[in-house]
Amino acid sequence: MVCNRLIFCIVFVLLLSAAAFAAPEVTPTQRVKQGVDTLITILSDPKMQDPAGHDEAVAELRAAAEKFIDFRLVTMSSVGRPWLEMSPKMQDDLTEAFIKLLERSYLKKIPAYGGQDVEYTKELVQGTKAKVFTELVDKDKKIVVEFRLKTVDNQWMIYDVVAEGVSLVSNYRSQFSQVLADGTPEDLLKIIRERIEKIDAGQAESETQAESGAQTESGTQAGSQGEQKQ
Repeated sequence: MVCNRLIFCIVFVLLLSAAAFAAPEVTPTQRVKQGVDTLITILSDPKMQDPAGHDEAVAELRAAAEKFIDFRLVTMSSVGRPWLEMSPKMQDDLTEAFIKLLERSYLKKIPAYGGQDVEYTKELVQGTKAKVFTELVDKDKKIVVEFRLKTVDNQWMIYDVVAEGVSLVSNYRSQFSQVLADGTPEDLLKIIRERIEKIDAGQAESETQAESGAQTESGTQAGSQGEQKQ
């Protein structure tokens, strides 16, 4: 599970540095590698694991990601052909909602860097699209991760990731297509927002239970100490 979150963080936060505005001669593999190295530095910072600063950490990760990942393209690819018939405002609303859903789904608990290595095995470039194949090595386990990129404004931008044969875009496209088959874009937007609310509600409930458990344990310990004094 930690590896899965780490994989998505690699996708979600690939570039913080000026390399995000690098010249066209920068290869897709170089782009991914620069981003991964930067990501490792970010996740190695102890403050990223501080629950009190979780929202700020997610905001930092998102700000970094938006310099490299084309989230509008990610959303468009996940929605498919119906995207072309949507109004610009609906496209904007869906993109923003989808980003928040990804944040809640994959960054609810930010993974700490545990010394995993990333091996770059192959690169395929065809016109304005490219694929970078990597292996995330965690102890004795290897997870194959494929990054799919496209040139946007003379930069290589990630628009999909395939981890162990499962495409992020294809996974969501299958879910969204079921909604749009009989529903409207408004229905899809509503469902995405409801998912976000459920995740937030679940997280709030978990935090409340954790606080209640801590208070109960503290009370039990205090009671035990009082009995021992008697």
